[in-house]
Amino acid sequence: MKNVKKVFSIIFWIVLVIVALYSIIIVVQKIFAKDKTPSFFGYKNFIVLTGSMSPELKIGDLVFVKDTDDIKRNDIISFRVNNSVVTHRVIEVLEEDGVLKYMTKGDANSGVDTEILTTEDIEGKYVFKIPLVGNLVMFLKTPAGIFSLLLIFGIILFVDSLKSQKNIKK
Repeated sequence: MKNVKKVFSIIFWIVLVIVALYSIIIVVQKIFAKDKTPSFFGYKNFIVLTGSMSPELKIGDLVFVKDTDDIKRNDIISFRVNNSVVTHRVIEVLEEDGVLKYMTKGDANSGVDTEILTTEDIEGKYVFKIPLVGNLVMFLKTPAGIFSLLLIFGIILFVDSLKSQKNIKK
């Protein structure tokens, strides 16, 4: 049982360090490159806010995309439109005067998107998702979420401190 607790503790701290490192990198990128979407080792993430891509992507999923020039028909991409990011499927790739252009559509939408995209509009090609984690991320951005996170870390540190004191007394 002691070994299981030790393994769990090691995994917990590794995950905590990765999340902290990720957060620091994203914050630094947001400060110094305000016009670009922050990335972590070339991966960008976005939260799905609508059901336009269901059942493939659901509201609250956290999607990860990677920058690439290899975008084909049926690929799912994230792109910028009017200061927001949309994740839809490429339904057609066009070439006009040597410039590639993309037509997209949400899987659950009846109509094709009105914007014809160029490579400059595209944030990246869909790689994977973590279901429902986007809901947690959105909650953690609220004052209640920040308070909850601080409370959880405070409780963990308090319990760890009590265990350390108990071990010292033994």
